[in-house]
Amino acid sequence: MDKFSVKGKTAVLTGAARGLGLEFADVLASAGANIAVLDVGSPGDSLDQLAAKHGVKAKFYKTDVTRRDEVVAAVAAIEADFGSVDINVNAAGIVKDEPFLSTSDINLSSTFSVNFVGSFLVAQACAQTMVRQHKKTANGSNGAATNEVTPINNTTAGSIVFIGSVASHVPTTVQNISVYCASKSAVRGLVKPLAMELAPYGIRVNSLSPGPMKTAMYQQVAAEQPSFARQVERETLFGRVGNPEELKGVVLFLCSSASSWMTGQDLLVDGGATSWNYPAA
Repeated sequence: MDKFSVKGKTAVLTGAARGLGLEFADVLASAGANIAVLDVGSPGDSLDQLAAKHGVKAKFYKTDVTRRDEVVAAVAAIEADFGSVDINVNAAGIVKDEPFLSTSDINLSSTFSVNFVGSFLVAQACAQTMVRQHKKTANGSNGAATNEVTPINNTTAGSIVFIGSVASHVPTTVQNISVYCASKSAVRGLVKPLAMELAPYGIRVNSLSPGPMKTAMYQQVAAEQPSFARQVERETLFGRVGNPEELKGVVLFLCSSASSWMTGQDLLVDGGATSWNYPAA
């Protein structure tokens, strides 16, 4: 069996209407997963193209991930539409460059709401569904008849992946993003306790912390601020930012049974930015 195959599984992704989230959806679809996307913005025809390209089912659910009622309703609809929830990748995130001494309440609230609360709520709703599925399979019932947990051996019942950031490990010298750094540190702080709590149900919990990536947003900022781009590139050992495609294999690894013995971990994919004392701006 191909351990990197996720054929027939349902992957719930946030922030996948565009950017890195859409790249993650693409690689999971290429490995056979059906794709459910939660986002506030429409993906246009991107999901239709993805579904046609890989021969999978893909559907968009307009959802504000900071609202519990919308998240619960969306995940319930996904379970009804797809039959299961097996993978959850939390990629929704926002960032604003704002000095700490003048950071606004709006920035503080909105950044933590999307980056941390949104990730928490979606992971919680997906985990609840995964647990119910596990109980149904393990106990041969409707999953509600008993609270007992049947241990899982050599089986991955579900995988939850939080998208963190290199910024939660080391700050960059060219951006004032203390709120963003803190929010991603909070996300990373969920990984180990959730891995411990969900292990009895066969659910693995890990995070991926990317370094600076050549997304559309990055390219726009780089065009407007060339000095910013030059410094960010200097901060990696390879003298460049990463390409979104370079994260695809890592995401697939974390979501598939190829990483069945891995939980509670954060994977840094940062071009070596955290491996040395890079030059200050």
